[in-house]
Amino acid sequence: MTQTFYPGADRTSQWFAGAYQGNQMTPRCGILHTTEGTGWPDYDGGGSAPHITAKPDFAGRRLTFRQHFPFDRSARALVNASGGVETNTAGAIQIELIGTCDPRTHQAWADRGFQHIYWPEAPEWALRDLAAFLAWNAQTNGIPLDGPSQWRAYPASYGAGNGVRMSFSTWNSFRGWAGHQHVPENLHGDPGNINFAALLALAKGGAPTSPPAPSTAKKVIVWAGATLSAIAVMAGISLSGLLKANPQITNPNEIKPGQTITLPEDAKPVTPPGGTSPTPIPQPPTPTPTPDTPAGALVPGARGAEVSTIQQQLNRLGAHLVVDGVYGPATAAAVNSVIRAHSELGTADGVAGPRTRQKIADLASQTTTAQPSGSLAPGARGAEVSTLQRQLSTIGYPLTQDGVYGPKTTAAVNAFIRLNPSLGRADGIAGPQTRQRIASAASAITSQPVSLRPGNRSADVKTLQQQLNKIGYRMPTTGFYGPMTTHAVNAVIRRYPGLGRADGVAGPLTRKKIAALAAAR
Repeated sequence: MTQTFYPGADRTSQWFAGAYQGNQMTPRCGILHTTEGTGWPDYDGGGSAPHITAKPDFAGRRLTFRQHFPFDRSARALVNASGGVETNTAGAIQIELIGTCDPRTHQAWADRGFQHIYWPEAPEWALRDLAAFLAWNAQTNGIPLDGPSQWRAYPASYGAGNGVRMSFSTWNSFRGWAGHQHVPENLHGDPGNINFAALLALAKGGAPTSPPAPSTAKKVIVWAGATLSAIAVMAGISLSGLLKANPQITNPNEIKPGQTITLPEDAKPVTPPGGTSPTPIPQPPTPTPTPDTPAGALVPGARGAEVSTIQQQLNRLGAHLVVDGVYGPATAAAVNSVIRAHSELGTADGVAGPRTRQKIADLASQTTTAQPSGSLAPGARGAEVSTLQRQLSTIGYPLTQDGVYGPKTTAAVNAFIRLNPSLGRADGIAGPQTRQRIASAASAITSQPVSLRPGNRSADVKTLQQQLNKIGYRMPTTGFYGPMTTHAVNAVIRRYPGLGRADGVAGPLTRKKIAALAAAR
């Protein structure tokens, strides 16, 4: 009998089984996905959800789980084309791993200090907890601890001809664990070249279900995105105490990844998020002091809606922050700029205390001059994200306007950037230039209520031809809907699924899409 719930998983926050009951199924295999984002995806309200999602808890060095469907009902994260084989309903338990498998995205996020897991190089604790999930399914649901020997690196893993995609017959008889890159009728390449051999070895060895105890080392290696203030808070000591123990540090705002920091005797152990400290030096236990961070303060490493709010306020004052709800180095630097400009706020230590937060809020509310918009990144939430989603929908990328910067919003932004190479790398981030270009394209589009078809002659046809020329389909702009116009319209329809049958007619959706593409160029 199928065990339908994973012990310890949250089944209240995003339980979608009420809206999507799915088909009855008996598990025979499992599929690993990556979300290509840093926050909990919304999955279109469950319409594209897996059975369960795993999110890294970097402070606790563990994975936390949210279950969306029972394991005896089909999930919805795979493409299931008409004809061919069944995918979602073929007994496949599906798990999404929050993070990325794309090395370019990984580098872009690392450059900006975004804390995340690059799953091809996942830390041991993440593989351990994922292995525990696989081991539990082997014991309770009979899914073998086995799978393909080849896991291709992204982006070579993308596409139907990636060299590892299963045939229909192989898929129908498959038992074990595979990646999205292996499933027929799908083009996705996740989870890239995850260390599947290590994952199976951990699962077969009875992977532990609780994280190891934190290091008791009296030194800590600075990790990417760390600040002295954040280390002090994690160690439960004051910043001045940490500086006193490290007289070699002459500028508290200039520490580098790889640098060794000495912790005072009264400090709590500090384990870098997602990493490990140097070889532990056992020390006798010491009383845990109370951090001297004032109540209501935001400190480096903080996350959530309050951080997003202060980032938006700082952007109104001229900062160019990614509004992601993560209090990283850039946010700390922007806070310090405000503190230095107002001596009554005290020391510029990267901490936004109650007085500093109030000052920033007051200054932002007084700002009437339009400031350049900051960046929006995966995981961001709020009105700015809703506006971006509405604009993207207007120019032909249909999105739910829920204010959550999830995988579909990320994909739409990337698609727009790829159409506009001058905007830089498609790393999922809507920077100021990208946001401005999207807004301009959206404002240029009006509804297109009338269908145009072969044989028509009008000013609307001439406008259509001008737009087609702009997106690369060369033709004279005569205002007559002839064979060249028909061919170009059909090419657009075939390129963008959802526009219907390529019958040569430029209907309202097709005209809107062509107008959006032209406005974006």
